[in-house]
Amino acid sequence: MGNNWANYYADKVTIDLYIRNLYGHKDLICAIVESGAKRILEVGAGTGTLSIFLSTLGLEVTTLDNSPEILRKAEAVKEELGGKNALVEGDAFKLPFDNGSFDLVFHQGLLEHFSTSEIHQLLNEQLRVAPMVVFGVPNQNYAQKDFGDERLLPKNAWEKILQPYQILTSQNYALKFFPKWYLPRVPIQYMAKITKL
Repeated sequence: MGNNWANYYADKVTIDLYIRNLYGHKDLICAIVESGAKRILEVGAGTGTLSIFLSTLGLEVTTLDNSPEILRKAEAVKEELGGKNALVEGDAFKLPFDNGSFDLVFHQGLLEHFSTSEIHQLLNEQLRVAPMVVFGVPNQNYAQKDFGDERLLPKNAWEKILQPYQILTSQNYALKFFPKWYLPRVPIQYMAKITKL
């Protein structure tokens, strides 16, 4: 999976892409910041831009990925954008951290690649190292499968998957602007904030 993801994230992160990505996920970012968490873990680095931005707000952010190649790319983006987050190689199913090491775990564009049982494994492991998880995934309105294996599910399907947890927030976000003015604007992402029951 690492090599394919490395290819997916091969493009240079320009300042335009950075700002558009932050704006597209502003609801997710606000949920993280407004939680009051100070020690934050991102699972699945991608380009690292969300972690980078949160680290510039004075938060202690750790960014984890299982791919050394993805981490090298995220390190280069971090250096270019002045990030202060720590980058760690590790397995999302067996996080290399002690219980309660963080105040919050977050990720965007991770869980839609896994089965429901794997999602529960991932979330249980995240709730081992932090009392709260905030995540975003593309929903059924997302126009394409970027990687190919995404489960593009509606809000009610995610709420069913999340039944083993206490759901504090469950909402769609990121209104998509379509090229024609008369086309409807629809949210293309789903976001949840959860804790243990």
